[in-house]
Amino acid sequence: MKIRDYIVMTGTACALVTAMQGFAQTEDADEEDAVVEMVEQMIEQDAAKGERGFDLLVRAISVRGAAEVKNPDTGVFAPMMKNKAYPLGSVFRTGAGGSVVAVFSGSESVEMFENTEIVVLASQDNPKGRSVRLVSGRIKTFLKDNLLEGQFSVETPNASCKNMAGRADFSLTMEGENERLQIAAITGAIRVEGPQYTIGALRAANTVSVLTSPNRALSHLTGEKGDYKITLDNETDNPVVYDMSPKAVVKIWREVAPVGGRMVVSTLVVSPTGKARHRISFVVGRGNIVSAGDEIEPDAELELEQPILLQATGNDIAPARQGAAVAADDDDWGL
Repeated sequence: MKIRDYIVMTGTACALVTAMQGFAQTEDADEEDAVVEMVEQMIEQDAAKGERGFDLLVRAISVRGAAEVKNPDTGVFAPMMKNKAYPLGSVFRTGAGGSVVAVFSGSESVEMFENTEIVVLASQDNPKGRSVRLVSGRIKTFLKDNLLEGQFSVETPNASCKNMAGRADFSLTMEGENERLQIAAITGAIRVEGPQYTIGALRAANTVSVLTSPNRALSHLTGEKGDYKITLDNETDNPVVYDMSPKAVVKIWREVAPVGGRMVVSTLVVSPTGKARHRISFVVGRGNIVSAGDEIEPDAELELEQPILLQATGNDIAPARQGAAVAADDDDWGL
């Protein structure tokens, strides 16, 4: 069967296109509610018909304003056409005032806002799954709340959002030279994996903000909404698990050791009240060189703006004292 015939014969896709055409005529103030309602209806219809997996192509619907697509077969951007299906590997891009909904199946879609760029792909770990690489801007995902693990993901330069289900809101912007990623779970769950940290599940009303400096020299995670657990690597079989809550902060510094060339990592966990709770230092690939990691006494005095790193001594690497000038403090990153 030809791909075009497949698209024409897919009842759910046709129904979704019709629904989106109706949505395109709604007032701007009601756009978001209309998208949510439309997608929920499509999910219910798809569930009633049974699971059929993702479509072979990604269809662009509800195209508004400046919107372009780069087909991997042509390698150049061209105006996006309403209701047209594009192959995996295509780059979708919106400009000022532009928006579009990328449809992956009758119940999975991604809404793009203005000044946003994404790449639509097959999942790297599961060729039958789908992935969106967020290059810049803001997107909302609309997935079934019971979508199986490994079926859909959102990838960014410094974090991977996996095992997604339900609805979520992502924004990726630049603050000077630093990257700001905000992830908000609306329904369902999201697993977030970043260098030296993992959030097992962001659930409804959970939001985290991750600021990353150039070359990942510093990751600055801030709890924005809700309570959830974050797992912090310490190069042992017993990583540190911390209960994140609004205004809690995790800072992860990274620096290449002058001796041996290995990555040295230092992590500091700060409570919502500004008290240091954990400090961790280790050398990647050297589990025998670990400093601290236990919970800090609540009344302990600690310089919060300095990393707790390891430093080289002779041919070995040993713990550095707190506050040693091994890496720059937050002021040097503009944080």
